[in-house]
Amino acid sequence: MFDDINLVRLLSSSKPIDIANNLTDEQIRLILPSLIWLGLQQCPKNHRLTISAQLLQIISRFHDMDSIIELFEIDFHTLNTEIKRLQKIKQKIVEGGQQNSNVLINQEIITFEQTTARDRCRIVAQILFDNYDKDQQLITNLLDEPNHVRIVGDVICVLVLHLSHSFKFDILISNLLYSKYAYEYLIRLILNIPTLKLTLIELIVRCSHNCDIRYRILHTFIKLYPIHKLRLLRLCHQRQTLLPLILDLLDNSTVNILLLILSNSKQRIWFKKYQTSELVHNLIKKLFELYQQKQCSIHSIFKITAILYVHCNVKFSSDEVQQLLDLLLLPTTNVTLGLCFLFMIPSLVERNEQTIIEWLKPTMSSLSTDDKLLMIGLFCMTNYNEPLNALVSSTLDFPCRIDPGPFHHSRLLLIQRVFTNDLLVQRFATIQITPNLNANITVKHIPAHFICYLLSKGLCNQHHVQMSSWVWSQILQCTTPIHSIMLTLINELVITIVDSRYIWHLKSIDTQIIYDYLRSSENHIPTKMLILLYLLTLNDQAIGDMANRYHQSTRKLFDLLPLPHLVEQLTTKDYDAIAPQLGRLMMEQLPQVFLADHALYLETDSQLLSLRHVYKTNRIENLTDQLKIALLNGISRKKADKWRRRWFRVYAFRGQLLTLKTAQILLDNNQLTYDDLCADPHCLLRFPLQLYNYPSIIQIILFIMREILIASRHYFERIIKAKQQQQPLQQTDMICIQDVKSKQLQETLIHTQEALVIQILLDVLHQYKKTACLPAYRELQGVICSFIHQMFITNPVLAKLVHFQGYPSDQIKPLIYSVPSMHICLDFIPQMLASSELDTQIFGFELLTDLSSFYPIRTALLVVKLALQVYATLLRVLSNDDRLRFFSRTYKFLTHMSSIFPPLTQNSIYVLQQAIRACSLSPSNLPQLQWTSDSLGRPRRIDI
Repeated sequence: MFDDINLVRLLSSSKPIDIANNLTDEQIRLILPSLIWLGLQQCPKNHRLTISAQLLQIISRFHDMDSIIELFEIDFHTLNTEIKRLQKIKQKIVEGGQQNSNVLINQEIITFEQTTARDRCRIVAQILFDNYDKDQQLITNLLDEPNHVRIVGDVICVLVLHLSHSFKFDILISNLLYSKYAYEYLIRLILNIPTLKLTLIELIVRCSHNCDIRYRILHTFIKLYPIHKLRLLRLCHQRQTLLPLILDLLDNSTVNILLLILSNSKQRIWFKKYQTSELVHNLIKKLFELYQQKQCSIHSIFKITAILYVHCNVKFSSDEVQQLLDLLLLPTTNVTLGLCFLFMIPSLVERNEQTIIEWLKPTMSSLSTDDKLLMIGLFCMTNYNEPLNALVSSTLDFPCRIDPGPFHHSRLLLIQRVFTNDLLVQRFATIQITPNLNANITVKHIPAHFICYLLSKGLCNQHHVQMSSWVWSQILQCTTPIHSIMLTLINELVITIVDSRYIWHLKSIDTQIIYDYLRSSENHIPTKMLILLYLLTLNDQAIGDMANRYHQSTRKLFDLLPLPHLVEQLTTKDYDAIAPQLGRLMMEQLPQVFLADHALYLETDSQLLSLRHVYKTNRIENLTDQLKIALLNGISRKKADKWRRRWFRVYAFRGQLLTLKTAQILLDNNQLTYDDLCADPHCLLRFPLQLYNYPSIIQIILFIMREILIASRHYFERIIKAKQQQQPLQQTDMICIQDVKSKQLQETLIHTQEALVIQILLDVLHQYKKTACLPAYRELQGVICSFIHQMFITNPVLAKLVHFQGYPSDQIKPLIYSVPSMHICLDFIPQMLASSELDTQIFGFELLTDLSSFYPIRTALLVVKLALQVYATLLRVLSNDDRLRFFSRTYKFLTHMSSIFPPLTQNSIYVLQQAIRACSLSPSNLPQLQWTSDSLGRPRRIDI
């Protein structure tokens, strides 16, 4: 009677004829308050009793029609006021501690049927709508009396219709659920007031008592309103109540709720409270029925039964095992899913070994094998349980762990009959790469992990499987932030390529493919960063002839990489995974790209060229064409400055290629290579002398010179290392001695080259002074001296070497004033004074004279004291001609020291007197001292 869906359909249609024809009198009586309300609403206010003939015909069949109409005619506003007043009185009585406050209303319940309609509404409202000092006995007396059910039900419906805004429904629902007739009361209320049905039914779900009645009410409600089924069951799941209702109403829309319950460890506890053998077997039976009706997937059945087996200790019957096996062997079943399911229930494998082997073999032999299946095979072969647990968990979509004991037999069976080494390795070459691979991917094990394993174990070499093209494809699919697996993948690939333990080797990534990619691509920096890592790692790991071959093949690739820009990007968080190794390799093999002054030349303005433009070759050609014009016809200073700015911008993205192209134009040699420059750096200074008129261009040339000088170090290291590897094995001591000699030879060669460059520049500056105007000379002097200062700071040994070789004396003072690092010469001037070469000693005194004038510090004072003693000694031991030449070039040392360091005045005079006697000078030829009595009286600071 209550769960007939016609009740809802006919009442919503508002057609009395259909109601009369399709419902029984008992069903019509259930919705009688709603029908009378409907009739009263449709009639004019001054003709309430003039109900339509059709409704009247239906209503008139019930003798209690008049009593319900009387309920609707009550003044509910006045009644509401009275009820509120009575509630306040009751509250005061209870707070006053008085007993028997409910005696009066209990007496009214006894005479409930004889009271007026207004009193009935008041009594019901006082008992059911008031939660203050709830009296369970009053509720039972009112609601559980069989004669009161219909009358109280009508009153509740009318009260809710008129006073829904004045009361809390949760109080009403809670009170009604204490009655043994709660089902009838609540279903009538829901049917008669359909606009409040969801509010009422959700409150029923939220209540915590009388689960059986709530189960019946919700079951009936879902039959009446199936559209709200999923919403209510989700609410039951959220509140963790009425689990039997969820299981009884299981279908394609609610299987996911069951999966959520079983997948969550806390909610499984809720399930286990209701778990019985009968409940579980009925649940499994229903799942198979739903599958036959195409309302449940195989994945859901496998997941649910696996959880029941692992976490709920469910033992399947023989019929259930057979049904699961039949599902497993269906052609539509995903083999990877089925295999993961078998891992969780290994007893299925033990009972049906041959059947399962025959089921798996065709899949492994086909070309469309799932990548996950290959990974499972690899994990089984290597007994690598942790990633296998992760993969099974991701496939079944719930966290699980394989029991290693029962699984051991299944694993041995699989690796012997299905997942053989040869088959797995051959198939892994076809595994799919991970698109858009980056560190944000949360999957613990991706195909790259397994390729790393194959490479690290040498399986690719053993089974002659090429994996270089796979790694290249994965490099192309990498984005930022770089995934840490890429560092391992590249390292393992390179080690496998150069591994000498195997006869058959993997091929390196085709150089032409990389070259074509770098020529055609624009701004995919992550891929370029990984390419650089691969090339540098390959050069670092290769030895002997292989190292030379790889160096020659990768040389042209470095020219296409934006090395300075990559160095800048390497400091960002996007490349943390590869930054330590890549930075180390770049410092060892490409130290020239770490020139800090390049960043100083870059201008962060709106004129900075975009990546798309600077990658185009014609940008370099435009720059080199302008340099050709400057060599042939000359250019203005403004254009030269603009050319310099553009050159440094393009250098950030074209790096060594731009360096090489510029050097080829300067030297008019298109056959020149980068290695040629590294072998003979000072050849770069053989450009036409007219370029010295453009300091902006000289800055570029000296910048290139610094890069080449740094690169030449690695160039010589690589040559010496290759020669050492070609030599036959000798005793350990001999090898160490040869290493030391080779290192010394390398350092000597590098220092000689760098010193030669500085000597050439100083000679050029000396010659340029003779022909150029003073401002032009001063500007060129600033550019060259800045370069020399950088060289001295980078390698202080150069300063000593350059000064022992000597340079024009008129360049000493410009160098001291323009090279801040010249003060380091004070450290080795005593060695110059102790030299056996008179010219070196003379140059030392000249250098000390100017250095002391510019740096009157304590170190200089000590060196001058020593120099005075050396000066006096030389006057005694030199021949007459040498003594005259020596004194004529160094007498300023004696005359200036008295002014620079007044405490040394007496020493200077004494040595000067010796010089006069030794050189036989007349008084008219004596040099003038650079001090007066006044200057001696002034204090002078001689230390810093």
